[in-house]
Amino acid sequence: MDIMDERSRAMRIVELMRRHYPECLQPDDGDLDPFRTLIGCVLSQRTRDINAERAAEALFDVADTPRGILEIDETRLRELIRCSGFYNQKARHVRSICRALVEGFDGLVPRDRQALMSLPGVGPKTSDIVLSHAYDVPAIAVDVHVSRVARRLGLAERDAAPERVKLALEGAVPREMYRFVDTSFLRHGKETCTSRNPRCGSCFLKDLCNYYENEAKKSA
Repeated sequence: MDIMDERSRAMRIVELMRRHYPECLQPDDGDLDPFRTLIGCVLSQRTRDINAERAAEALFDVADTPRGILEIDETRLRELIRCSGFYNQKARHVRSICRALVEGFDGLVPRDRQALMSLPGVGPKTSDIVLSHAYDVPAIAVDVHVSRVARRLGLAERDAAPERVKLALEGAVPREMYRFVDTSFLRHGKETCTSRNPRCGSCFLKDLCNYYENEAKKSA
């Protein structure tokens, strides 16, 4: 299959995603607060969204700047974010990030991907979320769900690492669709294309899915 065919197939998949998840077309306007977005990502790790949101609300009600958070007593900081789980580790990460922002970036969240990834505990996914959702810089944030969906659909190699998945997806769809792709693929991975027992039989993408085709052959 040539490059044009691959892109046409990718766009067909995106079009079906748009029909199925229209609410993902405008998750935000790309102008969320960079600092809140960054810290929110830290709090969302290994927990449910509702718990991360509760922790973020509790924290930002007390302080919503790097300098302000550094003034919070460590014990109180842990208590504020306790509901997010792994709160001791997350409190350390939040303080380390705030200190790095104050000392290296005058308290501002950088707009550069490499600079973001230089912050303690901040990786590619978090950096891309901040760039896309806070700075409106086109970027596809790849987590385990996005990666799994892309690889199963054949939009990336079966064993591709997250950065390879990101490059494959960004090369296959227009820049204006980047945010929709990571948001809709994330949802599809949580609801349908799950790690265990994926709901292939009822999936609206099964006719375009390499994984379904291979699994169907095995069971034939």
